[in-house]
Amino acid sequence: MTGCTVTCRALGRYTVVALDGDLDLPTVQQAEREVREGRREHGEHLVFDLARLAFLDSSGLSLLLKFYLAAEGRGGSAALAGPVSDRVARVLQVTNLDQRLAIHPSLEAAVSDPPAERRSGARTADPH
Repeated sequence: MTGCTVTCRALGRYTVVALDGDLDLPTVQQAEREVREGRREHGEHLVFDLARLAFLDSSGLSLLLKFYLAAEGRGGSAALAGPVSDRVARVLQVTNLDQRLAIHPSLEAAVSDPPAERRSGARTADPH
């Protein structure tokens, strides 16, 4: 078990949530607490940086979707940023979440989109 390190920081108008390691059943509760704290501190425009995420299971998917929907419900926005590993990309594809969630090829691409534009017409990049 590698665990999951969650690092939250402000980047302009965004709360960047960097996930490193495995986001799965053993790690999801601690990750949720850390994301909540980061969101309270930095705001509702979330960018999940998945560049260092090695593994994602259904509980991790549920966590991402939960915060994605909560941010939008509170007038914020949410996006995923890569590059996304093949293992993580496959999980997003199999569940069709790659069609629902905005996935950007890099953190820089994600934060260059104004939050309002992301909500109304997210550009989804190929995660490979």
